[in-house]
Amino acid sequence: MSLRPGLLLASALAFGLALPVSAADLFGAIAFSRSTGKVGGGWNFAAKSDASAEAVTQCGVGDCAAVVIFPSCGAVAVGDGYGMGFSADGSAAKAEETALANCSGYTANCLITMSFCNDAQ
Repeated sequence: MSLRPGLLLASALAFGLALPVSAADLFGAIAFSRSTGKVGGGWNFAAKSDASAEAVTQCGVGDCAAVVIFPSCGAVAVGDGYGMGFSADGSAAKAEETALANCSGYTANCLITMSFCNDAQ
């Protein structure tokens, strides 16, 4: 007896079985508070909205907002007066380099305050 792939998918969904999520389907996000300079992150989420919500929760301040949502790696740099820059890229090193450059275009003394990659990056 041969089962068609569509039938297997329908069966898995009907019984509430979780289907594997590949690393390419994972999202991360970094949130930033303009009033405090605090950041928060969420990674390895199947939905952009879930990654964003977790980042805002982890940031923990009322004005936190997701500033970068990404499928690979992301970084945020913060400098004087809470000026900041962010970036997403295929590697943490490149995301950090670009975030620092973006931040330096707005303010001085920029430092990476958060940087990470989703799994399998």
